[in-house]
Order: sequence, then C-alpha cells, then structure tokens
Amino acid sequence: MNDGRRPDVPVAEIKDLAVTFYTPRGTVRAVRDVSFEIRPGEVLGLVGESGCGKSTVAFAMMGYLPGATRVDGEILFEGRDVATMPASELQDLRGSRIAMVYQDPATALNPTMRVGLQLEEVLKEHMGLSTQEARDRAADLFESVGLADPQHIGRRYPHQLSGGMQQRVVIAMALACDPHLLIMDEPTTGLDVTTEATILDLVIELKDRVDAAILFVSHNLGVIARVADRVTVMYAGQTVEHAQARDIFKSPRHPYTSGLISCVPQPPTGEEEGNRLTSIPGAVYAAQEEGGDSCLFAPRCPIAQESCSTQAPAMATSENDHFARCTFSGDVTDEIWGEGEARNERSADQPAEPVLTARNLRRFYGRQRKKYGFFGPQGRPPVRALVGIDFEIGSGRTLGVVGESGSGKTTAARAVVGLVPRSGGELQLNGDDLARSVEKRTGSQRAAMRMVFQNPTASLNPRLPVRHAIIRSLRKLAGLTREESRDRAFELMEAVGLDPTYLDRHPQELSGGEQQRVALAGAFAASPALIVADEAVSALDVSVQAQVLNLLEEHQRETGTSYMFITHDLGVVRYVSDDILVLYAGHVAEYGPAEAVLNAPSHPYTEALLSAAPVPDPDAEPEHIRLEGSVPTLRSAFKGCAFAGRCPRKIGEICDTAPPTRQAGTGPGHDIYCHIPLRQLDAMDSSELAREIASTPAD
Repeated sequence: MNDGRRPDVPVAEIKDLAVTFYTPRGTVRAVRDVSFEIRPGEVLGLVGESGCGKSTVAFAMMGYLPGATRVDGEILFEGRDVATMPASELQDLRGSRIAMVYQDPATALNPTMRVGLQLEEVLKEHMGLSTQEARDRAADLFESVGLADPQHIGRRYPHQLSGGMQQRVVIAMALACDPHLLIMDEPTTGLDVTTEATILDLVIELKDRVDAAILFVSHNLGVIARVADRVTVMYAGQTVEHAQARDIFKSPRHPYTSGLISCVPQPPTGEEEGNRLTSIPGAVYAAQEEGGDSCLFAPRCPIAQESCSTQAPAMATSENDHFARCTFSGDVTDEIWGEGEARNERSADQPAEPVLTARNLRRFYGRQRKKYGFFGPQGRPPVRALVGIDFEIGSGRTLGVVGESGSGKTTAARAVVGLVPRSGGELQLNGDDLARSVEKRTGSQRAAMRMVFQNPTASLNPRLPVRHAIIRSLRKLAGLTREESRDRAFELMEAVGLDPTYLDRHPQELSGGEQQRVALAGAFAASPALIVADEAVSALDVSVQAQVLNLLEEHQRETGTSYMFITHDLGVVRYVSDDILVLYAGHVAEYGPAEAVLNAPSHPYTEALLSAAPVPDPDAEPEHIRLEGSVPTLRSAFKGCAFAGRCPRKIGEICDTAPPTRQAGTGPGHDIYCHIPLRQLDAMDSSELAREIASTPAD
C-alpha cells in the first residue's frame, strides 16, 4: 500500500540537525550534525555507542523533546518541518502517520489496562472507529504481527504476556493507523535470541507489506545487518558514515565504523576462534564539550594525524553514495586496529579440578496447598524452575549458560550463590558442601563466590561514591585494613581500566560500561574462586562489551578464577566459554565442551538457538528455524520431553510420553537429552532431517 507516495521521494529527511539541551549542570550537545533520509519501504539502521545521540534523533523526529532545548537544522516529514509544527498538529501526527516502538515494551504499555483496550483507544482516537469496528481492527492487527489467538489475546493484561508478545502488541499499536514513518528504538535489546529473531522477521515482513519508511535504532550490528537497507553511523552527535548496509560491513570508510565491526564476536558456529576481540580505547567524546575545529574521534583513532586535531573533517562522498566524515578515509583497512592478538587457548584435553559441582539441583517456587488451607481440592502446584540439573565448573574455566527467558538460567545462578535456597540436590565448592542459603554459608565460602548482575546501576548505591562498593568488599571479605583496602582499591580500578579518581564519583556520573567495570572490580576484590555473571554484558555497546570480555579473560588468565557466564548472545558465549549448559524449562537440553555443543550434531533446541543468532554480515543467509510460542508454564511435571510442545524435530508420541535419556555426544563430557539418535542428528542437515523424521513412525 503506497497511498500515492513515490518510492524515490523521502518520507523523512534530516538536514544538518543539531539538538542542544540546557540543564542545571550545563549545556549538553546531544546531537551536533546529523543528516539522512528514509524512503518508502526502506529500513535505515542508526548505530553508534551509548551517548552518540541515536535516541535523541529518534525523539526529535517525533517532536518529543523537553522545553529547554534548542533545535537547529530541519526535521522534514513529507516535506513539513516537525520542529516548527504547532503542538495540535504534532498530536494528530503522532500515532497516525508517525509511530514509535520503544525499547522496553513493559513501560510502553499501561499495566492497569487490557492490551486490547489500549489498542482500541488508539484506533478510536486517530481513526474515529466505533467500539465494534475498533475491536475487529484490533484483532486483525494482532493477527498481522503473529500473535496466537488474536480474537482473545486483547483480554490479557501486559504482565500476562511474555516480553516478545508485549513487543508484538506495541508494534501492532504502532501499525494501527498505517503510519508512513515507523521509528523503532532498540526494540530487541532485552529479548532472548529466539524472540529477537521472530521480531526481526516481522520487521522485514512489515517493510514489504506496509511500505512504510522505518528507522531502526540499535547498537547490535548483527541485528542491523539483518534488517537494514542503508546504515547511518553516529559518533558524538555527528553522522560519521552513511552508505548501503553491505558497503558499511564489507568496506567501511571511517575508522570508528571499522572499530565497531572489529569488536563484534564471531558468529557462534564460525571457524575463526584464535584471536582476542579488538576494542576501541577511551570513551565517547563528552556531550558537554564544545568540540571546536578538530575531529571528535581523533583521541581514539588509530590513524589520526596532526591535522585531525586542528581541522574538523567534512562529510566526503565516494562511489555508490558512500559518505564518510574522515580526512583519511582512503587509509581505512581491516588492519588499522592492529592484527588480531592470539588468545591463549586452553586445551580441552587437560582436565581441570572442579571448583563447583552441582548434582540434581532443584528449585521450586511455592508449595502444593489445599485450596482452602487445610481442606478442599489441591491448589496450584509449585513453579518448577529447575528440575534435577547437573554440571561442573573447572578451575580457571568458564561455563556458559544459555536458553530463552524462563528457562531457569538466573535461578540456577542465584541458587549457586545462595540468593535463593535450592529445593534439593547438592552443591559443592572445592569439594565442600554448600548450605542452601548464603546466610548459612561460612565467611570463606561467601568470599569465594561473587556475582555480577545485569544492571550495574541497580547493584550500586546511588547515594554513595563507588569506592564504597569496592572497599566494603575488601574489608568484609578479604579482611584488609582501611589503609590496605584503599591501596588495593586503586589497584583494582587500574586493573579494570579505570583511573583511581573514579572511586570518588557517584554511579550516575559514570557510563553504563564504566559502572559495569566498577561492579567487576568489586567482584574481583576478594580474589574469588568463582564469579557468576548474569547477563553482565547484554546491555553494553559492542566496543564496551569487547573491553569487558577481554578484561574478564585477562583476569582469568592471571588469577585462575572460574566463571559461570549467563547470556543470550551466542556470539559472546562462543567467545568466553570452555563448556556450555543449554537449559530449557528448567531441564538440561545439552551440556558439554563449547566446540561440541556449537557444532552439529546438537539438540534441536540448541539448533534453533544457533539458527536465530543474528550475524553481522548482510550477505549471510539466515536459517529459518523459528520456535512457535514461548517456554511453557513450569507448574506441572512433564511426562515426556520438556521441549516436545515446540520441537520442530518431534518424531512422535514417545516425545510426549517418555522423558529423554542422556546420550553421549561427539566427545567426552558431551551429553544430549533427546530421543533422536545421535547418528541421525549427525548424518543429515536440518532440511533432510526434517523430511526424514516426518516420515518416521513413533516407537
């Protein structure tokens, strides 16, 4: 549906945009100089580190900027400048012809209203539909974004939907009035890999179906490579490169773009594993600085010349409308960030003494009770978050734990450190039994295990300088004096790549990456034997992520610390892990050495996770193994395989009636819990396997 729009005429056009915020703490130049355009049926990817101004550009296009703001340049939507529109016209424009999908769908939805009523409200407001017409249209929209049972799902509240379902509802609301411009601000950042893949498939389908211009903001280069037609790279509020997606990834012309691409871990099934990740030194040029006559990236650039500090580069063009803001764009090659530094690979043949051993680990939430206390029918059964899982973490080794949201990853981590008491099973640290809760463990056991959480902001006290978190750990867990703690804190800050003066700063004065480094310094404080990292890098930019991953590797090499590393990013898992534990619905699907788990043959669930992982290569052909539905409710015990209800390789009734037994995989310590024989998994590719098992009778 084109509505008379010409494909060669931009729907949105940004010209020399600059956005300046005037705050009590000073002037913030969030956007300095940005220009791009988006045509009908096109996805423009907008990338860059946190603090580069990506979200400010998105909100400026919606007219969502606070009062004490100066906007220079033009923000044209279908030829009209959004920045000069009256408030009444902007109100009519938003949600009808311009729509936005936010990063966190939970905060974009009203928790007190059913999702159907929220969508119907949009339709009544902007399209003047009657109640019945709005209800019918809402059901059609829910169906168009792939939600099951579209006639009835509108009766649910947001908390009754999974993260992926919530995001689909928000997308349905954005599409309600057939917008000409759709802005998506990090719409997949908090989603697990399978949900992310289905949302990206939906974005690509929408691009072709609704013919809207789409601005897709993300720091995930794999996601951008999957959906974008053209890419704009921002740094310190400026457009530094703009080109077709393939040209950006295959032949970047700005050092910053080249650096971002080099920071991305290899795909989970890639072959090159020997080199450390490249990282971009330093931090983004501060928005409080005026800038002046210089290249803002020069302090971090590996090919900067003296002229870069005295003359601001202009945006230059080359063939195929490839623009780059760099005086020396012709010198940008894959080697400017240095040749890949070889990693010290650990031989899988060398056994490591187990630091942590888990046997039959179980965790249930709630208890089976009578409906009326002591009489009446049985009430709801407990939630079975973990059901008899086994694993080991060797000395100086990393166990990667993967699975969708709801699979039990975080519960396993919290049970290990004692934040939630396990319901059954055994945990041993260096051969000694661990009590169920952290309060009942000895001081030495508590000091030997530390946890790094996903959100460093929430784990640091906002009212105290960051020195408090580190020095307190040193005094309580390492038994150091005040003087010794201060000296050791200085050493730890330097070890995580921060200046010791950062100890006097409060958390809000640090970037997300700097906060996570402080959290790591606190975890390193007592020289623990095991660090449990729960999604510790999932919200970080690729450049900061590379720095943190290299930091963890260096610390492990120097101290022999073991890691339990939880993440939904399979590229990160491949980079950090010696062994991998794949969890599904509280059960072990696969477990073993990383190279065995990430290569065929593997469990069908592992195969689905790997096929969904975005690859930072626009030429890569994505596999289309998509799992319908979500991880099942964990209240009742499974009679058969926990994955049977969603398995694309299901072979018959045996999957529903008999739990799969362990079968040995491709090498020592590789276990696969699946009814499909290993030889069958090993002999065929996914398409051949699907054809054969479809015709195989059940046992």
